[in-house]
Amino acid sequence: MSYDKKILAAARRELERDRAARGDELDARRKSVYERQPRIRAIDRELSTTAAAVLKTALESGGDPTAAIERLRDRNLGLQDERAALLREMNLPADYLTDRPLCEKCGDSGYVGGGALCECVKTRYARLLKEQLSAVLPIADQNFASFRMDYYSSRPDARLGLSPRENMENNLFLCREYAAKFGPASPNLLLHGSTGLGKTFLSTCIAEAVSERGFSVAYDTAINIVAAYETIKFGSGDGQAAAERAARYERADLLIIDDMGTEMGTAFTVSALYNLINNRLMAKRPMIVNTNLPPETLSEKYSPAVASRLLGEFMPLRFFGDDIRLMKKRM
Repeated sequence: MSYDKKILAAARRELERDRAARGDELDARRKSVYERQPRIRAIDRELSTTAAAVLKTALESGGDPTAAIERLRDRNLGLQDERAALLREMNLPADYLTDRPLCEKCGDSGYVGGGALCECVKTRYARLLKEQLSAVLPIADQNFASFRMDYYSSRPDARLGLSPRENMENNLFLCREYAAKFGPASPNLLLHGSTGLGKTFLSTCIAEAVSERGFSVAYDTAINIVAAYETIKFGSGDGQAAAERAARYERADLLIIDDMGTEMGTAFTVSALYNLINNRLMAKRPMIVNTNLPPETLSEKYSPAVASRLLGEFMPLRFFGDDIRLMKKRM
């Protein structure tokens, strides 16, 4: 899994803010308790200073500090018992003033076992990824839980020998499996068929489920993707924003290219899409491509090199049936 540096930094900052907020809350608790029961303040002060004092005395005298340490231990245990009893008298738990980390595994450092990211950071990272994705995709409404099969006819197609519903049940199953098992070794998908048949919807379902597991997802239309590379190449707009978008297209764990075939068929367009697709294939970073074009016409729209990769390196999922958008409009 490759991490988006900006989102990972945001997850770490969030952990720092949460840790600081908890520290502020603990300070406020101490202040309130000390005002109500000054003896607890005195106990805490003694607990924080006696250890250093005893060790210093033992070391300066050159003697064996064992006896002093045992006396210190007994004294500290007695102070802790007194402190707990005073807190209970105030109807507060004994650990009310104990400084405990939000995450026991990493102690709020964000790292465990030789510098590996802790699950607490990964959880924050996955949530921030999903929030970023929700800004460009309606994942709250378009997910596997909300997918409706009743839009697909159960009448068999005479040419294909199965109904749109049967075909869609198969596509839905494959997409669910794809999302559940997604990883660097996942295949590429080519979703093809006429408009309004659920290609973008199912892609969004996959994006939502994959991002939920902490994988980064870059989604955009082919028109916008080409526009970003045109801006970088010709300097016709915000170059920094375009470069950031292009970096996401190239580095995300999963790239979804929507509406491929609607962009202008120029030499630059073909070159830009070829380079993006080929580079991701070489890096073994999975992709999903949605297109209204029949597979047999891809070589007419694009170069043979692009068509060869789309037909040879992608698993095709065919969509057919009635336009769902028109059905909803009529309803």
